[in-house]
Amino acid sequence: MNERLQLDFWECASDILHRLNKGGVLCTVVDQTGQHNVLTLGWGQIGPFYHGHPVFVIAVTPLRYSWRFLEEVPEFVIAVPDEALAEAAAFCGRRSGRDLDKFEAAGLSPVPSQHVRAPSIRECPINVECRIYARVAPPHMLLTPEHRQRPAEEQHTIYFAEVLGTYGWRDRA
Repeated sequence: MNERLQLDFWECASDILHRLNKGGVLCTVVDQTGQHNVLTLGWGQIGPFYHGHPVFVIAVTPLRYSWRFLEEVPEFVIAVPDEALAEAAAFCGRRSGRDLDKFEAAGLSPVPSQHVRAPSIRECPINVECRIYARVAPPHMLLTPEHRQRPAEEQHTIYFAEVLGTYGWRDRA
């Protein structure tokens, strides 16, 4: 059996950034009906502080199934996979939640989070619970010139979120 373990966000920051750069992190979302989804993100930014909490910034295009979830329930969890979950992260980046339950198909276990409605992922050693406090919708100048060439309805929305908790798991006998 596993026990939730509180982690220090800043002690996890290098692992989070490394994973963003090497295969991506998983991001869980939930909609108003309680349906959840997981997507893979290869871009994000972190920084200090919003009302005493670290800040996590992500970008999601309206073309993604999960974008609607973020718009309905402005919360998410960044679940940081280890190397053993590299294929699950790649799978969640290739497939759409419109077509299947990606948690089940990737062998991931959604578990209730402490501070947000989006689930954490039991198999991930780090789960960062975030609540969105600001969003910047296109058109904006925050994207690369290549992204700004796309029609506005395809450009990424930038979400700024406060980190409410960072957790991992400890095995208990």
